[in-house]
Amino acid sequence: MSTKLDPKQKPPDSLRGLHKSYQKISRDALAKDINIKDFCRVQEDVSVCNVRTVEGSKLAEIFSRFQGHGGDAAEPGNVKVYECADLPGLHILPSLLSKNTQGCLLSRLLHRDLSNPEHKTNIHFHHNVLYDFLASGVDHGTESPTGSHEFSFFDFPPASSFAFPAIDPSTHAPLTVPQFLNRKLRWMTLGGQYDWTTKAYPKESSPEFPKDIAQLTHDVFPNIRPEAAIVNLYSPGDTLSIHRDVSEYSDAGLVSISLGCDAIFIAGLEEESTGKTKHIVLRLRSGDAIYMSGPSRYAWHSVPQILADTCPPWLSHWPANTSFQGTESTYDARFEAWRGWIANKRINLNIRQMSK
Repeated sequence: MSTKLDPKQKPPDSLRGLHKSYQKISRDALAKDINIKDFCRVQEDVSVCNVRTVEGSKLAEIFSRFQGHGGDAAEPGNVKVYECADLPGLHILPSLLSKNTQGCLLSRLLHRDLSNPEHKTNIHFHHNVLYDFLASGVDHGTESPTGSHEFSFFDFPPASSFAFPAIDPSTHAPLTVPQFLNRKLRWMTLGGQYDWTTKAYPKESSPEFPKDIAQLTHDVFPNIRPEAAIVNLYSPGDTLSIHRDVSEYSDAGLVSISLGCDAIFIAGLEEESTGKTKHIVLRLRSGDAIYMSGPSRYAWHSVPQILADTCPPWLSHWPANTSFQGTESTYDARFEAWRGWIANKRINLNIRQMSK
């Protein structure tokens, strides 16, 4: 943890005001706003520069290793890495992850990892999340996206009445699995289980961080040793308030990966000598990655808006589709009832190194 930074410190007023302005801005105004850096829009912009390129051949090897099969039908293209001039160390990698890698990552997070009782969620504060069915021997006759017959919460039908009992029935009602998946699930922690109350990591040993996700992250960002992650789940109307990640004992960079709908992302730094702030506003799309390192490791950042109906069409049927080779998708009857669940969701995987 940085000894100079207080995790409870209030953000600069200028950045709070910027967050509020983009929280309220209309969709039409967003499309015309030249202050938003959108890498799918052709625009002259000296605020970012290309600092390096990740070769497509290297990415093909990385993605094939992660997917655990033949990989993508076509070799990924080269990915340019951009750095923000006003925020040194803030790197943007547009369209980093291939389609199949995005789908595979989404499935492993929300089928495999969500059904692992070691990975806690916001629901655990007030409900007993029941995992007894994991030992029930359920076999659906087809392999899950993780390559096994593991159970998934998506095996429950969308109209299921199966519910998690409240820890205190006098203050909370039982929570059905459809309520859990459709709206109430806001975050899940992987590896180091961050304590949102104390804003610190527990001193006891942490659950193992998923090896395949750690390898994927380290292969692309070799300066980080993945030990903990927060998976945020957003719907349109949700926001992430402006904050800094200062609880880790390591200064290694943070990796943020976007899946699903587009989001507006703000990052900013305050100059110690003048108190002035410099910032960047980005439109992040599915498959984009952010790497916050160096001076920008402790940048203030927020998500003021999730843009509805912007999930890529090829991904929007998940979890009914499980492969995205070429122009065709492979569908899985096992999750057909939940087709389109991701269509109005944004999943953000934020990975960090806890220790030095």
